[in-house]
Amino acid sequence: MIHYFRVSIIHVYYMWLEREKIMTRIGYIRVSSIDQNFDRQMIAMEKLHVEKVFQEKISGKDTNRPEFQKLLHYVREGDVLFFDSLDRLGRDYDDIKETVLYFRNNNIEVNFLDAPFLNFNTGNELLDKAMFDMFLSLLSYIAQNEREKIRERQRQGIAAAKAKGVYKGRPVVYSSDSSDPQKRIIYSNIVSMLKAGEPVVKIAKQNHVSRETVYKIKRKLNSIVLESDSKPVL
Repeated sequence: MIHYFRVSIIHVYYMWLEREKIMTRIGYIRVSSIDQNFDRQMIAMEKLHVEKVFQEKISGKDTNRPEFQKLLHYVREGDVLFFDSLDRLGRDYDDIKETVLYFRNNNIEVNFLDAPFLNFNTGNELLDKAMFDMFLSLLSYIAQNEREKIRERQRQGIAAAKAKGVYKGRPVVYSSDSSDPQKRIIYSNIVSMLKAGEPVVKIAKQNHVSRETVYKIKRKLNSIVLESDSKPVL
C-alpha cells in the first residue's frame, strides 16, 4: 500500500512537471533600428513574469528574422506568448495572418499587450472561435487592400514616368549591357545559338534559362533587325 502511494505521488509530481514544462510564458520584443532600445517592452514583459524573452533589432518586413525563427522552433503546445503589439509580428498582413493561425492551430495562446480584445480568451470556446475567424478575415481584407494600394501606386508611378518620357520598364536580366558579367556571357551564347539556327528548347536547356527568356531575346533581336531592314533571326 505504501509502495503504491509513493508511486502515485511520483507519478503526480512528474505530471505536474510536464504541465509546467508545456506552459512556458514567452515574450518577443522587437525594434526596427539599432538606435532604439528594448526598455519599454522589456518592462512590460517583466511585469507579466515572462520566463523567456526573444529580442532583436531588425525590420519587420517579413518573418525571416533570426530571433523570431528561434521563437517558432522553441514554442510548444500549451505555451503562452506575449507581444507588445500586433505589428511586432511584422508589417505584412499575410505573414501576420499565417503566423497567428499557426499559433492557434498548435494550441499556443497569443496575447497582444496593447490590444487585449485580440486575445480571444473569453472562456466561451464558440465565441472565441467566431471572433478569431473574424480577425483572420479582417487581416485578409487589410492585406488585399494593401496589395491593391501598392499596385495602384505602381500604376500611377509608371503613368507619370511615361508622361515625362523617362519610363524604362523593368531592367532586362539577360542583355549585352547587363550589370552581371555571367548574364552577359549567357546572353551572348543565346544570341550566337539563335543566329546559328539552334532550336529554342536546346538553347534554353544548354544555358539553364527558360524558353520564354530565349523567346524574349529572339523577339528583341528581330525587332532590331526589322528596324535595320536586315534578315530576321528565324
